Amino acid sequence: MRQSGYILRFVDVVLILLFGFISISSIDRSMVDPPESAETPVLQPDREEIVFVSIQRNGTMLVEDEAQRLGSLRALQAYLQQKRQQYGDVPMKVRLRSSQTAPMRYLMDAASLCDQMGIRKSIEVKINRSR
Repeated sequence: MRQSGYILRFVDVVLILLFGFISISSIDRSMVDPPESAETPVLQPDREEIVFVSIQRNGTMLVEDEAQRLGSLRALQAYLQQKRQQYGDVPMKVRLRSSQTAPMRYLMDAASLCDQMGIRKSIEVKINRSR
């Protein structure tokens, strides 16, 4: 048998032994409690509602888990105003998703609308590395 065959068998045996020891070992909780900070209280993260808007090739927008179709920016504006009223004081953010085949102007128009309304936004982009 060649040298590489012995090395492979040795690695197999070592891994079997390692996993065997791990499976039979017991992990006890430490008797030492780590110190707690009195300087910085633990705060809950800020709650934020996220509205997803998917932009299609023909400029229509899908909302409500892509179950409702909006045909214009005016309809999107009315929808976002409705959502803003629904959430009340809870901050809202819009995540814009664009189809790869959709013209960029539809995405930029929706982003501009969010800016005009004072709503935070993010744009999801898929990077295509096949060049």
